Amino acid sequence: MKEVNRIKIPGPPGTGKTHRLIHHYLNKEINEYKTQQSKILCVGFSNAAVDEARDRINKLYPGNEIQIFTLHALGRQTLNLDPKLLLKDKRWNEFKIVKGHGDIDFGGKERSDSSYYEYNSDILKLIQYTKNKLKGRDDLGHMAFEMGLQDDVNIDAAKQLYQDIEDYKRDTKMYEFSDMIKQFIDNDCHPSLDAVFLDEAQDLNPLQWKMFYQIESTCDRSYIAGDDDQTIFSFTAASPTEFINLKGELDAQIQSNRVPINIHKEAMNVLSNITERLEKEWLPRGGDPGEVIDNLDLGDIDFEKENWMILTRINKQQNNIIEHLESQEQYFFCPRAELVTEKMIKAWRVWDRLNQGASVSGEEAALLYEQFIRWDNGKGNVSRGHADSKKLEKLYTVSLEELKENHGLLIEGDWKQLKMSDDQKNYIQGLLDKGEDLHQDPRITVSTIHKAKGKECDNVILFTDISYKPFHQAIKSDRFKDTEHRVWFVGVTRAKKKLFYMSNEIKYQYTTGEDIQ
Repeated sequence: MKEVNRIKIPGPPGTGKTHRLIHHYLNKEINEYKTQQSKILCVGFSNAAVDEARDRINKLYPGNEIQIFTLHALGRQTLNLDPKLLLKDKRWNEFKIVKGHGDIDFGGKERSDSSYYEYNSDILKLIQYTKNKLKGRDDLGHMAFEMGLQDDVNIDAAKQLYQDIEDYKRDTKMYEFSDMIKQFIDNDCHPSLDAVFLDEAQDLNPLQWKMFYQIESTCDRSYIAGDDDQTIFSFTAASPTEFINLKGELDAQIQSNRVPINIHKEAMNVLSNITERLEKEWLPRGGDPGEVIDNLDLGDIDFEKENWMILTRINKQQNNIIEHLESQEQYFFCPRAELVTEKMIKAWRVWDRLNQGASVSGEEAALLYEQFIRWDNGKGNVSRGHADSKKLEKLYTVSLEELKENHGLLIEGDWKQLKMSDDQKNYIQGLLDKGEDLHQDPRITVSTIHKAKGKECDNVILFTDISYKPFHQAIKSDRFKDTEHRVWFVGVTRAKKKLFYMSNEIKYQYTTGEDIQ
């Protein structure tokens, strides 16, 4: 194995860790060390961060050959895993027919914010967490205690399910999400590389670290950026300890280009309560000192100008926020919104572009059909046999005329001919009447704190409510307490100008600068 020259780049929010990785060290690899681009690998924790890195690198090096992946995607490609054999969704129904366990909810989804498959049921969360920790079936009891699930999961049932899943995968050649990494490790895969870049290192779990170290061992140089204070994906088995103890030449980033002095003070108050952390210098942004505003209600906010990010710790709390914004005919994006979704707006844009004479990609046309094009027993806007959006995905480009001639489209012009409810039409028309440009992303986003990680906004509205379980876990355990403080540190540090704390809605609250008790 090669002797690796490792550079560790710690940095608090807004200090430009990703910029340092790409604009300094990647540039150095290509232009000073003359490293072949195909011998460089860039990996990140989340799909969103990898997409951002890919966009930045493509702008700097058009036509580049640099490999850019999440660790899961790298494992899937290296092993050439068949996506049809991934054990998820309907595949679990086949598992239940063979192995039983009909009382378990096998549903879940891949989270774009963390490159992680999130199961609905606690028992599957426990099994996945155990595997991410490099533990086995006999460790499930201890792992349940570590997760705070000891009162929620029958350990004997978990052990049986664990074994049945492993037996089923062996017999069917199927694999789970975590197997994209485990099989990479087990097969001793070693890509031929000279340099590897890792961003968001604090969020890796032990299984991912093992894969990364295996990759790194073949390289001459590695560059690792992260911030232990932003380790908020503990439910995936991520821990700040590995990054804190990571050896390497330090290139600390200390100057925030995002967080102004008054919001910086709030963030430092949060950090004062974290027991396990890497001490680091962090300077606030100069200029406007920013503003922190307490005890407002959502109705007090004027959303008609500026950019807004509304953050919650609790998913369900977003329902009332969505209802308020819709009643005010505000243009916003939120994953939980159902009246008009982000996908619907993107499909509306496709329709508008088509009618202005532009051609669109096959994927865009497929989105349009998926959202708005229906056959509906001869009363729809497409002829029979042409409503399947999958047939469009393989097209490179397609025009409105081609959709009419070859793909059954029966309409053109007015967007109100698209299949949507009257409430949806009225809402979109209201936005247009207000002068909203639907070809631009909205000025307002609604998100959980976890999904906002890596993002920033001029004005951040923070709902400080905590649900029962994380609140009481934090009271009982310093580890959970540290995690909770890190979550709120991330929430506070999204703000570039103003931070608004909303009035309390439920019993359990987070108060900046105070311990959780």
